[in-house]
Amino acid sequence: MSMAQTAGRERTKVIFDCDLGDDIDDAYALALLFASPELEVLGVTTCYGRTDDRARLACQLLYDWGLDSIPVAVGRDTRAMNERANWYADQFHYAKGFSRKVPIRESAVEFIQDKLHQYPGQVTVISVGPVQNMADLLKREPGALGLAKRVVAMFGSFYVGYNGSPTPNAEWNVVVDPSAAQQFVNSGVPITYAGLDITAFVRADAAFRQKLLMRQSPLTNALCGLQTLWNADRDPVLFDAVAVGMVLWPDLFKTQPAHVSVDEKGFTKLTPNQSPNADIGTYIDTPKFLERLMRVYMQQNLRR
Repeated sequence: MSMAQTAGRERTKVIFDCDLGDDIDDAYALALLFASPELEVLGVTTCYGRTDDRARLACQLLYDWGLDSIPVAVGRDTRAMNERANWYADQFHYAKGFSRKVPIRESAVEFIQDKLHQYPGQVTVISVGPVQNMADLLKREPGALGLAKRVVAMFGSFYVGYNGSPTPNAEWNVVVDPSAAQQFVNSGVPITYAGLDITAFVRADAAFRQKLLMRQSPLTNALCGLQTLWNADRDPVLFDAVAVGMVLWPDLFKTQPAHVSVDEKGFTKLTPNQSPNADIGTYIDTPKFLERLMRVYMQQNLRR
């Protein structure tokens, strides 16, 4: 959809909570968000581990794309959890020492809370990382997340595991902090889950990435640069971009109502015959999703 087509239409307000910098899919999702005129991104918040470095990377990308006015808020630093949480990810080098745009003073939780109160019933929260900010928000104000229009999360493994395995896995965003994940699923807010059942099949293959490289725009150049830092030859699975796609293109997905819980080992469980507390993604039209995704990347013109 072009800017002309969206003129006069209300854009969907979005807050994007992410662990940008570890896997590459957060960057693909961030690019899709800002290149989609249907969305009004109120801000980006960072979660898990070195949240300050994640925020610096987000600031660098937004600066490069001419989006200086978009706030970036830092979530609770959890690098002391374990060695993995303290990892200085290779993608962080993209923004090392960058200071032309800095995060806001408000914490991620304060920012999310303020925006939900400012726009009650209007904000779609998209969570694509470990849900520590969501749990902290619920602790700070138990009813705050209920002010959202919708909550969509890249979270869980219900019938399918990594790489399309028929055996569900303890999905990363859950197993990192099962306690936070339990608070999230038990929030009383109906959540739409983009789990491995639909995300594990969406890959940016070599042909896809070559087309991005040839586009030569600030947005696509950033994706290519981050891909090189992450792994130049590996086809990334675009887990987080799928969660954004559920907001943009619901016609490409099928979901089913379900009652979701999380056990102490980080597995997401479905309980039959219990009242649904969520919708889980069960199908994605992968070829059409990748076609639309590429069209957005090709047709955007974000620049300073």
